[in-house]
Amino acid sequence: MNTNKSPQDTGSYVALGEYCLISAPTVNLPSGQSCVPQHFYGYNHSLESVESILHHISFSNHYPIFCAEDEQGLFIQVGIIGRENYQRNNPARAQKIVYGRKWRVEPNLPTSEIIQTVFLALKKAREHEIRELVTLVSLDGNKVSTPFNSHHDLPLMAECRSLFQRPQKEHTLTIESVQTILDSLRFDQTKIQCMDLVHRRNGNVLVDVMFNIGNKEQDRNIEFSELHGIECTLVLQSSSANELLYALMDTLIQLSDRYVEKHFTFNGFNRFSREHDLRNIGEFSINTRFINANTLNEEGKRLISEHNCSVDESRAPNIKLDQQKIRLAESFKNIELLEGFLPKGF
Repeated sequence: MNTNKSPQDTGSYVALGEYCLISAPTVNLPSGQSCVPQHFYGYNHSLESVESILHHISFSNHYPIFCAEDEQGLFIQVGIIGRENYQRNNPARAQKIVYGRKWRVEPNLPTSEIIQTVFLALKKAREHEIRELVTLVSLDGNKVSTPFNSHHDLPLMAECRSLFQRPQKEHTLTIESVQTILDSLRFDQTKIQCMDLVHRRNGNVLVDVMFNIGNKEQDRNIEFSELHGIECTLVLQSSSANELLYALMDTLIQLSDRYVEKHFTFNGFNRFSREHDLRNIGEFSINTRFINANTLNEEGKRLISEHNCSVDESRAPNIKLDQQKIRLAESFKNIELLEGFLPKGF
């Protein structure tokens, strides 16, 4: 975590897993602080350095963040502490923990990118849960399904693709027909109400919906309570039931992502919150990335360029399977690469 303290003006402090490149320039910010920008650092992260980064990240106790190491290297993993999504009608069900996918961390990954990896992992972990909490009553009215969940058998679906064809003709949506569709849906065991509907001249349909507040006496541990009671507008690209369902899911995911943006912090700073002035972020980028050409001598430029090339080369995959070489060949056919590194063994 290269802080606003540089080796030149505060001694030799550098965070775990980081080292300052030779001849790296110091930048003075409008605030009066000085720093060495992250693109003049090298990185050699370990389990200890990644843990030191996670120590400064805060979001929610319901989403513990783990770092670990196996034979393939370092990884970050998000846990989800809650109750079984497929037993929502049982308020007495026990708490459990499940784990998201492993997000690999290369040792030379910049600290900022490790923080952003955690940020993305949290967003995707919550999306996974939300997809399981939208239920749809079956056509015969006797069962419920979770059509947006992430556990469908995709190879089998591809074999049975004819089962998923949409009706050729669909009725124009009205407030009444939308409410009929919403009555067959639940989000986190709560009802969804259509408040208004407008057809736009470009073919879009705007649907105002309310995610009703969950019954907290019946279920005191609603995992997504921040999404209950929200009124929002769905933007449909066409007037169809299918488009309504997808727009509903898109909106829930967007609301969840905005919640993470607002509450995810590093060192107490919610970097991704939209409360920060984007123009000032742009100015910060200019101040840290546009370095005066005279700041670095030719030797410094050469060393930094060699370092950056070695990092790029280390990320090129090693191709071992002949069938993979054949599959990828089309992507490089008749293309003369002037920069970058081809996959090893290609």
